[in-house]
Amino acid sequence: MKLIRLILVVLTFGISTAAISQPVFKQYPDSIRVEFPDLQAIVVFELRDYPHADTLVRYFPRALNGVLDNIKRSTNDPEKSQPMKVEVSTAPEGMKEVGLSSKPFGEKQLITITPITTPKTSLTILKDKGIVELLPPGWEVYMRSKEYQIKVYASTFRKLDSISTQDFSKIADAVTQDAGMKTIGRKNIEAHMIVRDKEPMQKTVNYVFPGDHIYMGFQGGVGIVNGTLYPELSLRVGLSFKDRYRRHNFRTFVTASRLFFVQSETSGFKAVDNSFLSFSIEKNFNRKSAQPSWSGIGVGFLIRKDSPYFQGNTAKLFITHSIPNSRFTLAPEFYLTDDFKKFTFGMTLRYAF
Repeated sequence: MKLIRLILVVLTFGISTAAISQPVFKQYPDSIRVEFPDLQAIVVFELRDYPHADTLVRYFPRALNGVLDNIKRSTNDPEKSQPMKVEVSTAPEGMKEVGLSSKPFGEKQLITITPITTPKTSLTILKDKGIVELLPPGWEVYMRSKEYQIKVYASTFRKLDSISTQDFSKIADAVTQDAGMKTIGRKNIEAHMIVRDKEPMQKTVNYVFPGDHIYMGFQGGVGIVNGTLYPELSLRVGLSFKDRYRRHNFRTFVTASRLFFVQSETSGFKAVDNSFLSFSIEKNFNRKSAQPSWSGIGVGFLIRKDSPYFQGNTAKLFITHSIPNSRFTLAPEFYLTDDFKKFTFGMTLRYAF
């Protein structure tokens, strides 16, 4: 009964750990929020990699000014018009033939201006502080590319235009020169600033670790070695590491496996088992989405022998490959038995509970 309770506890822990630790993919992990109370305006940068996007923040007024010039040319007196939603995106200028394929070249800017027909007031309320932000209907500008997305809000077009006169190099310096930038590693940047009279008056820069975790759980499966089919039960403990985009990057496991064989005797059949202790490392080869695709290698050693299937000191080398969108793992295994003098091949299909 105690063993059953222990198994149930471990299973529950393993399943809950896997559920809690599902990756939340963040295409733009770094963010810088800049508030201009005097202008009733906000600029929010969301960036793939701020250390390489310092120039974007530093020269943002120039980019914004170009967008506003286009708005002025295409809209009659924008200062007196109703609030607008402006969406700015980039796309290849065209396609050109390179060898036997077509590749994009150049870059063009696409601007969409849409009247906000149903103005809304946005409130941000914290439980312990009450209303911390109130945004009346105003102009909204969204600028997007593969490397960033930027949101700009201002209550009027005149104040939106005033943002382009601000000195964003001081904002970039405030982040770049922060002490935490020296050891940023895989951490994400979450910066918040308040600017008055073109000077950053308040600054908060937090560094958020992507969230590595410890894993423990069971696997059950079926394998074949030397033409003999056997069931297998494994307990594994491991560490999983994420990259700065919250995607699983690589993981390591220590696994204790029991291989159950049926051995024929004069009096009938006898169930015997052999136990291996293994170490493996796996890498996520899917870098385009949050759903991981694991493949890896490992090595194991026989720590308990209770049948003639393995002789003397025995080790195994194996390759692991997770079947996409499932809990199944396929593992070709290469056994070195009889004090590592004989070679045999096996295969195991496992299911992670």
